[in-house]
Amino acid sequence: MRQKLLPSVPIRRLLIGLLLLGLLFVALAAYKAIEDNKGDDSRPTLGLVTSLPLRWPEGGIAASLDPDQEPSAAYDRLNNVAKIQLIDDLVPALKSKGPDILLLAQPRALRPAEFAAVDDWVRRGGKLLVLSDPALAWETNYGIGDMRRPVFTSLMSPLFAHWRVALVLEMDDSDAPHVIEIEGMKLRTPTPGAWQKLPRDPEASASCVIGYKGFLATCAVGKGQAVLVADADLLAAENWQGSGIRALLGQDDFANMDVVAHWIEKLALHRKTR
Repeated sequence: MRQKLLPSVPIRRLLIGLLLLGLLFVALAAYKAIEDNKGDDSRPTLGLVTSLPLRWPEGGIAASLDPDQEPSAAYDRLNNVAKIQLIDDLVPALKSKGPDILLLAQPRALRPAEFAAVDDWVRRGGKLLVLSDPALAWETNYGIGDMRRPVFTSLMSPLFAHWRVALVLEMDDSDAPHVIEIEGMKLRTPTPGAWQKLPRDPEASASCVIGYKGFLATCAVGKGQAVLVADADLLAAENWQGSGIRALLGQDDFANMDVVAHWIEKLALHRKTR
């Protein structure tokens, strides 16, 4: 008599039940970890200034007031590692201690007083992360000239020049996205820029080191530190979110947000009382 190779129906049902129960426990543990992290006061505060539709979607006042509208996927990921504080005016926000870390992600045009406030705050020990794009490729519903449209090219050159670096767009003939590896993590973006050093100013107190083929500049500014990234499109979900089987498993195709989280966590380790 031929021996059965498959378990009987009741046993198979039991195995399937145990598998589903295990998956349920994993999902509950993941949910609890996310909820615990959201309420974790040990997360650093992240002051955010951006022209990108990260917190509020495009679509005007009606969309912003819609209770069902959710923040962007990038905003949610940032909020997992830091407590985000949206900043409208940098002068009062940085007058005293300010946030633990300041993130300028393709910000609107800053006033001269705001540039001065950022420079002074960093020199006093502040930690700054800048995502600055020379040619933003972010998809938008707003036409050219609309004030609600994300800023196309970086408007932060006065601060960069003060720190003796310049942001440039290196032209190539390829339309393919660029894949950049940083500390073992690969990120993808369509139009990255590059940092170049300007002639040294003897009176300048900022010292920048440029790496990763010009994509990243780390600057010691007075008592503080600034990480300058020559791109902002890396936050767009289409450049990193998972597709196919990865989407089903909740995994990313590229580590864009892991790299940003790494920079935030690294700056948070060097926080000092200002």
